[in-house]
Amino acid sequence: MSSRTYPFFRHTPSGVTARLTTPVPWRPLTDDEWEQVMHFMVYVHPGPGRPTINGARRSLDACFHAACSGRPWAELSPHYGKPNSIARLFRRWGHAGLWKMMLKFVAKERAGLQAVQYFICRAFRRAWRLHGLGGLTFARKLGMDSALRGPSWYLKDANLSQYLDKVLLPWLRGQPAAAFGAHVPILIRIHTLCLGRRSLPAWARFDLLEWPGNEHGALYLRYLARALAGGPLLPRDRGCVLMGR
Repeated sequence: MSSRTYPFFRHTPSGVTARLTTPVPWRPLTDDEWEQVMHFMVYVHPGPGRPTINGARRSLDACFHAACSGRPWAELSPHYGKPNSIARLFRRWGHAGLWKMMLKFVAKERAGLQAVQYFICRAFRRAWRLHGLGGLTFARKLGMDSALRGPSWYLKDANLSQYLDKVLLPWLRGQPAAAFGAHVPILIRIHTLCLGRRSLPAWARFDLLEWPGNEHGALYLRYLARALAGGPLLPRDRGCVLMGR
């Protein structure tokens, strides 16, 4: 892929294509969608005092609703129960690995699950504090960039850090001292990419770019989708490239 169509570094395993999931408005799960994901509840719902399977469906809808809207838990409809209870359940499911299991399940294109794929990406994104750096690496390996909080090159990269430590630095130690200075700028650049940005700018946050009515955000997301797919850079993308550097 040329630097003109994809002007940033990212680590993607061979055979995996990074992509963005098309945003869709939230709605409750259909019966067919629920049947395809309900088996995950077996892993996170055992034990007394936990919601029944039917209650789990309502709670899952509540989690997806809060994740897709980006609103505080307190603004959830009373139909779903106490907001604090739903928030605790969301965190409990995150610690139990539910969002990771679901993200891995929808990483492969499955018929009838296009909307659920986006809902799960938003839920995984909302739980990023629970998953930490391991969750970031997990989503990257699956190629599910919509599960990240923003463009990949703004976030920490553990794989690149390992490459720097295990490959580049040992190679540099074997180079003559006079040649070391020529490699310092690229080392600084790689080190910056490893650390990522301390905070994401507002215009690079996916939850804001996907906000309904954000025409500039929609344009930037279409540019990113073409870049990830290796498509040509269109004339109107020039501003997006300059903004994304």
